[in-house]
Amino acid sequence: MGLTLSTTRAGRRTLLKDSAHDTPTRASTTEITDILKLGAAVDAEDKENSSEEGVHAAAGQEVYGFQRRATRKRGGSSLRGTGRSVRGRRGGTARGGAARGSQERASKDAKEEEDDDDEDDEDDEEQVDDNNRSFDGRDGGSSDEAGDADSGYKEQLDDFTHSGPAYERYFENLHSTKSQKTSDNTLSKLPPQTQAESRAILSKVPTKHKSELALLESLHRRQFRQWYFELTSGFNIVFYGYGSKRRLMNIFAAELGSDAPVAIINGYFPALNLKQSLEKIAFEILDLSIASGSVADLASLISGYFNSSSCAVDKMYIVVHNIDGPCLRKHQTSLAVLASNPRIHLLASIDHIEAPLIWDTSSITRFNWTWHDLTTFEPYTVETSYENFTTEAKELGPRGVLHVLASLTENAKGIFRILAEYQIAESVMDDTPESQKAGSTIPEMPYNSYFTACRDQFLVTSEMTFRSQLTEFRDHKVIQSRHAPDGTELVFIPLNAATLGTILEGMD
Repeated sequence: MGLTLSTTRAGRRTLLKDSAHDTPTRASTTEITDILKLGAAVDAEDKENSSEEGVHAAAGQEVYGFQRRATRKRGGSSLRGTGRSVRGRRGGTARGGAARGSQERASKDAKEEEDDDDEDDEDDEEQVDDNNRSFDGRDGGSSDEAGDADSGYKEQLDDFTHSGPAYERYFENLHSTKSQKTSDNTLSKLPPQTQAESRAILSKVPTKHKSELALLESLHRRQFRQWYFELTSGFNIVFYGYGSKRRLMNIFAAELGSDAPVAIINGYFPALNLKQSLEKIAFEILDLSIASGSVADLASLISGYFNSSSCAVDKMYIVVHNIDGPCLRKHQTSLAVLASNPRIHLLASIDHIEAPLIWDTSSITRFNWTWHDLTTFEPYTVETSYENFTTEAKELGPRGVLHVLASLTENAKGIFRILAEYQIAESVMDDTPESQKAGSTIPEMPYNSYFTACRDQFLVTSEMTFRSQLTEFRDHKVIQSRHAPDGTELVFIPLNAATLGTILEGMD
């Protein structure tokens, strides 16, 4: 209520009575009840302090927010009476003694009034501290209650740490002394997963936003006429955007098949051999009898065929999925030669964010691109199916072999080339899955013959040097060996002929 009790009993009682008489007209019922409770508590306390042992006030006790403090020993009404009786015994019944006693009492009364004023000032100064303290039921001599209050403070602090304002909890957690636990789980502890298992899991993932994807595909299908018009006008088309564009491009290519022959090149295939693809175009579509040549020679041959007036095929379409693929990045000039022919129409897709950097000014002029956004939001299931993403993959890919060869010397590369060319020459070219497996139908070269061929090419000077070179390849599992039943050591590269051809082109 904002009332402070004085240290003297008379002062506190007068203040309470005055408050009780003054506030009823403007105070609420709760405040009047609190005043009556305080009055009853003070009266009970005065009765306890009326005895001679209760002259000294109890120290530090709080009553409903008002604290009673220890006061200095001073003479009250009872003390004054005691002083008069003592002085009366000493002075007898003499008048002079009575007069002196009267003067002493007057001086003591004046001194007591001064002491009361000083103590009232001290009480006013300490009242600021009293109002800042909340009522917690503790007194100066109770250690158990003090401990309970401390635990309550800690609980409030914990609640503030978890549910307080975010800007306050940030600094509280930043300087927290609690130990931070870090998990020791790593990706290496996960069980190895094969590519078939990954496909089975991904196939069970439901397709989201089917209606929106169907609407997006229908909007792209409406552009087929526009794309056909641009192709027949002498432009080539490149598609970009998020999502696999393979399925939609194949649908458009199927419609173009009624107009002219269509050749599809899968640039995302890691073992793609562009030379073989151009040979098939020249032999199967154009019916040309060709001799072996480089990629640039075959591109010039095909382009020259359409420039002649006696060609049986009037025009053709070439669809290249992922023209920015790793196996096609070095053949952009040859593809530009094909695209520059007005009777060869090229459709291509890109997915790499820096794909346009593979073309210089001359190539861009020859390609004569028109750019179309073909965002489909479809997963790259087919494009990524050839990636060797498992940590325990047994098959060796061309990317890994080229990466190993890039860090070796020219002599080491020559040693690899001799064995690769031997296997290509001796292998049987077929597309059966058994021929793709390591060691099934892969030709093997005897160790002594291999060493002799390398020494004749001045790649090694001694067998010790030759074995040290093979150790580098064996550590990366690029070259492997086995012993025949007669004890002869046989050396081979665990890759088929088509993959070895791609690697040799990458080395050039």
